[in-house]
Amino acid sequence: MGMKNLKKAAAFIAATVLCMSMSMGVLASSPTDPDQIPGISYGMSLDNEDGPSISAVAVSKDLSEEVEAILQDKSQIKDILINAGYEVKDDQDITVIAASDMELIDPRNGEKVEIPEGGTDFEFYLGADLWSGLSNPNLEGIKNNDTLYILHQKADGTWEVLEATAVVETSGDVTTYKVKAHFDSFSPVAIIKVMSNGKITVLDKNGNETGTITTTEANKGDKVKGESVKVVKTTAEKKSPKTGN
Repeated sequence: MGMKNLKKAAAFIAATVLCMSMSMGVLASSPTDPDQIPGISYGMSLDNEDGPSISAVAVSKDLSEEVEAILQDKSQIKDILINAGYEVKDDQDITVIAASDMELIDPRNGEKVEIPEGGTDFEFYLGADLWSGLSNPNLEGIKNNDTLYILHQKADGTWEVLEATAVVETSGDVTTYKVKAHFDSFSPVAIIKVMSNGKITVLDKNGNETGTITTTEANKGDKVKGESVKVVKTTAEKKSPKTGN
């Protein structure tokens, strides 16, 4: 199958997932437990101006209990951001919009695919505003081109923070919400928004990245990539899911 046909296959799968999620409405995307974090429906690779382009679909798996506990604790999320050099003020509220353990697959055969060296650009579908309302209530207040933040746990257990762009598109009576960013690898991914006075806000940078990846054999060669999306490596301290210590 050529690249053109592969892109069509990936687009078909994405469209199918989108139609299914829309047809099921609010019940499909909104967790019944208010403490449960909504999942990311799927992700699509984009044409990449800064590196290799691929045609593949990112699918979601359940988060581990440890990662879910971190993402349910705003103090730990704040620590990740601060360690990455961001300033989080008392009047800024942090919300995890959606999170999943992402895996990249080839739509032709369902086999796992590795992101090529240099990374590539992806767009994640987060939900929609339908006739029944927002499929994910955490999307409230997000507008096109707003700055969102992505927390990504790397294979070695460290976290990186990516600045991403909200993509909000309206067609007829349906508004879809997506986010696009550049990724070097996949694993647990959390999309967050920061709000102040009811509006999306951009975090200030203090320039002091207190947490950086220590080079080991496991992460040797990791480096900050891309200019359109700023990537900051951070080694946020993990706490026990049960005790918080």
